[in-house]
Amino acid sequence: MAKEPIVREDDNELLGFVAQDTAGWTAQTIFGYVFARETDRAAAERAVRDEGLSILAGMCQYYDKDDRAWHPCKLKEVYETRVVVIRTNAMGYEDPDDYKQVTIVNPSETTLVQS
Repeated sequence: MAKEPIVREDDNELLGFVAQDTAGWTAQTIFGYVFARETDRAAAERAVRDEGLSILAGMCQYYDKDDRAWHPCKLKEVYETRVVVIRTNAMGYEDPDDYKQVTIVNPSETTLVQS
């Protein structure tokens, strides 16, 4: 499935991607997380333009390989092939007793999801 980049017209900032699959079109974040499924390309592109960057500011969960558990987190740095997350408590606050910064290479639905 080939991804097509969607960029903001005024500054060429990458907002996310759209891709066609057997069920229609997907709207994806910069790192490829599918956050919407649409029946046509225009609707998927609209979803990326409207929500692509704001999704990155929301709460997520990542799978920590060290302790084999899911943890709430916020995204600190986002790239196409890696994401840096900061572990938080369920309310989104960094807890000094449980603080951890993790780099996830090639994130997928098995390692990083939106809460």
